[in-house]
Amino acid sequence: MARGADPRWIISRLFNSGLIRPGTLLALARAWRASGANLVALARFGASTAQPPPMLIDEQGSVSLAGLAEEAERLAAILWHAHQVAPGEPIGILGENSVALVRALLAASRLGARAILLNPHLPAAQLAQLLDRHGIRVILAAHYTGGLAEFGRTVCDPDALRTSHSGPQPPLPRMRAGEIVVLTGGTTGLPKAARRKAGATSVLRLFLHLIAALQLERRRSVFVAVPLFHGFGLAALIMALALGRTAYLRRRFDAPAVAALIESEAIDTVAVVPTMLQRLLPHLGQRRTLRCIVSGGAPLAPQLAGQVRAQYGDVLFNLYGTSEAGLSLLATPGDLAIAPGTIGRPVWGAAVAIRDAADGIGALFIRNRASVSPGEWLGSGDLASRDSAGRLFLHGRVDDMILSGGENVSPWEVESILLTHPDIADVAAVGVPDPDYGQRLAVAVVAREGCRVEAAGLQDWLRPRIARHQVPRHIAVMPALPLTAIGKVDRKALGAQFS
Repeated sequence: MARGADPRWIISRLFNSGLIRPGTLLALARAWRASGANLVALARFGASTAQPPPMLIDEQGSVSLAGLAEEAERLAAILWHAHQVAPGEPIGILGENSVALVRALLAASRLGARAILLNPHLPAAQLAQLLDRHGIRVILAAHYTGGLAEFGRTVCDPDALRTSHSGPQPPLPRMRAGEIVVLTGGTTGLPKAARRKAGATSVLRLFLHLIAALQLERRRSVFVAVPLFHGFGLAALIMALALGRTAYLRRRFDAPAVAALIESEAIDTVAVVPTMLQRLLPHLGQRRTLRCIVSGGAPLAPQLAGQVRAQYGDVLFNLYGTSEAGLSLLATPGDLAIAPGTIGRPVWGAAVAIRDAADGIGALFIRNRASVSPGEWLGSGDLASRDSAGRLFLHGRVDDMILSGGENVSPWEVESILLTHPDIADVAAVGVPDPDYGQRLAVAVVAREGCRVEAAGLQDWLRPRIARHQVPRHIAVMPALPLTAIGKVDRKALGAQFS
């Protein structure tokens, strides 16, 4: 079992950073006294400790964090008095990344409600099932164009609701934060809920470790590219609020537009999933404003980590976590320089174990104080190994392993080998039925810009590098891999293309 980071280094690093000052705790106490321990208080705290005033910015405009807190307070009062939303009541938060969505989330937290973050890309019928499952009566839908009113729910545009009630609202009592519920990807069946307290002290160790390791006192702005309905995107937003950093949001990820935004606004930090990073790099060129790139939400290919290091130096961090266990491991630029494929070591408050290992590879289990079940070991569903320095490495999903001709075949292993081909930019492998072997791999590849690859040539290139039972039955060259809403490869959709 591997335990988390050395807390002495983290605390020492924080004191030396200047983030902990005599006035910091006083400012936090004032924010809590005004509204209770919730996300509105966190925004007030961040606004009071930073100069110039930090902002939240999207395509439609900007608002200071202080203004955001006041607007969320007003929205919460309207929900309390006009819609009788009570502490503990489930409330749906639905929409793309935007100021309006964040305002809705903060209002739900201010009320002590259970904020359930819904994926706006789900079909309406599946959303309706989730509303029934979680007993959601009121939905705050920001810039959402789908139809939900026919399912018998109160659907409110948070901006329209806030501006339609003129005049002052009666003040709200102080309330503690309710739960924030992040739903899993839902690639099979309905997404499942990962519930955790928004203001729980259990996440404090994680945030302190990230602040220390990422040297966030040196950062001034962050672009949160990951959807806020995903745990990684939510964590990046909350840290920006708490530290008083200007945060940029966009409803859609468009690589050329994001690169232009990073340059024009001199953004120094980005939070992305690997597919976003892969698409962003060609448009960034040699621009040097970026000082911190945080990748998470999906496996980071060693080749991509090496490309980032060659282009920008030691700026890349790799985060690993699950919806249930939370963010649990961190690979620093130093780790990635030595072992580009690593997911790093446990964060403060987390421990990991590898069970049922064969040849050093086994099922990864996590115990994390910031998980949905603090103190319990949770299976990640991933296969992992550990090197002599304690760094962990992924080897695909437990349920992705296929049996081909009586031999276990890991799609991840074949993907990793294909990614070393100089003309391949991206690859994904899935199991498909085979009359002779039971199952064989089918592989989709994306060529690098300006390169040409052919399936037959790739088969020949692979054969001396892998065992016979690992050779794919099909290789398809595609312009792009199918992706889920957060940028992971949609293996279910990919498998359907080969069936």
